[in-house]
Amino acid sequence: MYDALLPASTLERIHLALVRRVRRIPAALVSLADQGVVSGFGFLSGIAAARLLGIVEFGHFALVLIVLSFAQGLHNALITAPMMTLAGMHGQVSRAYAASILASALLLSLPGAAFVVVALLLSGSPSVEALVAASALMLAQNIQFTLRRLLFAQGEGMQALGMDLARAAGFPLAAGIVWLEHGTLGCRGFVWLLAATSFATTLPIVIRVARPALRSTRCLHLIALARRHTPIARWLLPIVFVTFAQEQLVWIAAGSSLGLDALGGLRAAQYLIGTVLLLLAATENVLPVAAARAYADGGEAALKRYLLRAGLRLGLPIMAILLLLAGPAAFWLRLIFGPDFADYAHCLQILAAGVVAILLRDLTAHYFRAKQNTRVIFSALGVSMIVSLVAVVPLIAYGGVTGAVTAVTAGHVASLVYLVVAMRRGAGPRRQSRGPEASP
Repeated sequence: MYDALLPASTLERIHLALVRRVRRIPAALVSLADQGVVSGFGFLSGIAAARLLGIVEFGHFALVLIVLSFAQGLHNALITAPMMTLAGMHGQVSRAYAASILASALLLSLPGAAFVVVALLLSGSPSVEALVAASALMLAQNIQFTLRRLLFAQGEGMQALGMDLARAAGFPLAAGIVWLEHGTLGCRGFVWLLAATSFATTLPIVIRVARPALRSTRCLHLIALARRHTPIARWLLPIVFVTFAQEQLVWIAAGSSLGLDALGGLRAAQYLIGTVLLLLAATENVLPVAAARAYADGGEAALKRYLLRAGLRLGLPIMAILLLLAGPAAFWLRLIFGPDFADYAHCLQILAAGVVAILLRDLTAHYFRAKQNTRVIFSALGVSMIVSLVAVVPLIAYGGVTGAVTAVTAGHVASLVYLVVAMRRGAGPRRQSRGPEASP
């Protein structure tokens, strides 16, 4: 009588066993693997662009990526970051909410494309084809970014990993075919290939997620979604402007005052530290949802316990990697970048201290994100920007490149102190009730 409950064939039983084993893999491990794929693809595709395009074309490509990264930051503040917090609070993501998220991402691409076009026009005189290619890549990457976060929020991180692996494997294959056919690959062609491979790997998931909307537009609740996202997004959005201004202006000041060689050394040190920030970026797939769920289930005490455990689990490997990088800093810079970069070892060591402040600050920020009090986070990052920009000129005049990285690190420490003080004063408010139309 129990045979009807079992899969009909041996292959189906093997498939079911594999699915069960996959589901036992910790979400944090899947998130780390996915972030490794995404970051590794970005790193290797950047190297490929530099090799294939030449320095002038690569400069245009880098400019496109800078503009797109800012556009994606705005998209994250309005769509994906609020979604992760709400998904954690409600414990699940309904099909209607997922379809509404995807529809909102598509609608947001219209002003996003306008921003990309205006920004690139102000920076030069690109062709119409270049503007269309950049807008297509913006849309494709925003959709893929949204789907990645949505799949993790739904507990389907392995699908996100498969999607990103397919894109990472498909791009070099497509680029190789184009190169063999035409013998060249300009900046526009490179951008089009990035967009095309992103669209191709996300399309099957887009169709599945959008199926409720295709059957009936009544399942879309865009106005309700906007109402639920606005309290969280209204302070996350200006955060994008604040953080972007802080990072870019400090390095611009360093480059203009000390020369391009100093800026190159700073960038090399920052590049190595970026390997540690990979771990922090990976937590964005899991930690916001888990923190919001802890707060919804057990209140403030449960939220603080969860963040403390997460801090210990993250802190140990991050501290080990930082010590490995910062101790023999000159060795790593000389080995990877060349002998001229070894003089900037002390910059890497100061930036390593800044990563510790970033880790603690991000964990404290998740406390306020879970309580939907993002205004405090914006205020803290505003303090960080002000401290860095006020300190950078006198510190550069006094300490050169050491002063520049000290200014950046001082900003991170200032924002951490601000958040800790706000948390001790009880700045995170009451739980918000959810209306029937707002449930994910």
